[in-house]
Amino acid sequence: MLPTILNKLSTLSPDNHLSKIKITQGVHDSSVEEATSRLSMHGNHRLRVFDVSSPISSSGLRHVMQLPSLEEFRLVVHSFQLPVPLPTIVFPSLRSLYVECSGVRDLSWLKLLAAIENPVLAKITVTCPRLDVEWFMEAFELTTTGITGRGMRECLQQFTVNSPDDFNITPQIIAHSLSFKNLTRLELFSECSDVCQTSDVTDGDIDLLTKVMVFLEVLSIGGDPCEIPSQITFKSLYIISSRCRQLTELKIHFNPALFVTKVGSELEPWDVALGLSDPKILSSDLCYVTDICVGKIPLPRDPNTSCIMASGLMKMFPCLQDVHYDNEDWSNVEILKDVLGCFAFGAG
Repeated sequence: MLPTILNKLSTLSPDNHLSKIKITQGVHDSSVEEATSRLSMHGNHRLRVFDVSSPISSSGLRHVMQLPSLEEFRLVVHSFQLPVPLPTIVFPSLRSLYVECSGVRDLSWLKLLAAIENPVLAKITVTCPRLDVEWFMEAFELTTTGITGRGMRECLQQFTVNSPDDFNITPQIIAHSLSFKNLTRLELFSECSDVCQTSDVTDGDIDLLTKVMVFLEVLSIGGDPCEIPSQITFKSLYIISSRCRQLTELKIHFNPALFVTKVGSELEPWDVALGLSDPKILSSDLCYVTDICVGKIPLPRDPNTSCIMASGLMKMFPCLQDVHYDNEDWSNVEILKDVLGCFAFGAG
C-alpha cells in the first residue's frame, strides 16, 4: 500500500485533489517521513486527513504541521520529540486530533498542544494505557490551563478518552475534565467486566459536571451499564435533563431502586422521591435526549416498576425514542414509554 501512495505523492501538482491519506498497517518511520516530505513540497495541495497508524519522527511531524488544509491528524506516540525549532505555522487548520499512546508511558506529546495556536482545534480523542488514564487527565488539564489567549479550554468541543484495557472512572478523572465548559461531547469509555468501572461516581460528581457542561449533546461515562448497583441515583437523570438541554444521547450507569421504592411503595410525590431540596426547580422545558443506554441495569422487583420507570423517563426526556437494554426486564419499560408519549415533567 505505502509504495503506491508514495508514487502518487511524487506526481502531485499544486492543483491536485488528494484530500485523505489513511494507512492502518504499520510502516517504518522512514517511509512516513518520506511521505510527509513529499507532501510538504506541494504547499497548495488540499490534503485534509493524514491518518497513519505508525509513529512519526520529529522531522516528519514538522512537515505535517505545515500542511495548510489539514483538518484531521492521528499521532501515534513512541519516543515523541517536538520539532526544534518549531515551524512558523503549526497546524493552521487542524480540527480533530487523535492520539494513541497505548503501551507507552509518555506524555511529552502534550507539548504539541501549546504549539497549536489556531482556535479551530475542536476535537481530541486519546487512547492510553489503563494505569495512565488518571495521570494523563491531570497532565492534560494542567497543560491546557497554561495555554494563553483564547485557549483550548474554551475551544474544545469534543473530548474522548479510552484505553485498550478497562479502567476505573474515578471522581478525580471527572473533575479533571471540568475545565472544558464548552464541550458538546464528553466520552469516558471503559467497559465493565468483573467490576463496575463507575462504582465510585456519585450524584455529587454528576451535579458538578452538569453545572459546568451545559452545552453537552452527548454524554457517556463508562461503557454499557452493568448489573452492579450504582451510587448514581435517578436524581442525576433529572439533574442532567434540567441543565443539559441540548443533550441527545446519554449513557450513564444509574440505580433506579430508591426512586421506584419511594414512588411505588411509599407513595411519595416526584420531587420528594427525587430528593430535590427545592420543588421550584422542577421545569417543563424540553431536554432533547432521544437515546439512552441502560444496558444491564437491574430493576426492582416491584409490580409497578415498569410503569414508574417509563413515566419517569418520559417526564425527564419527553423526546426519548430508544432505550437500549441488555436486561429484558426493560422491555416493558420500552413498550410503556411508547404508550405514554411525550409530556412535560412535573405532571401528576
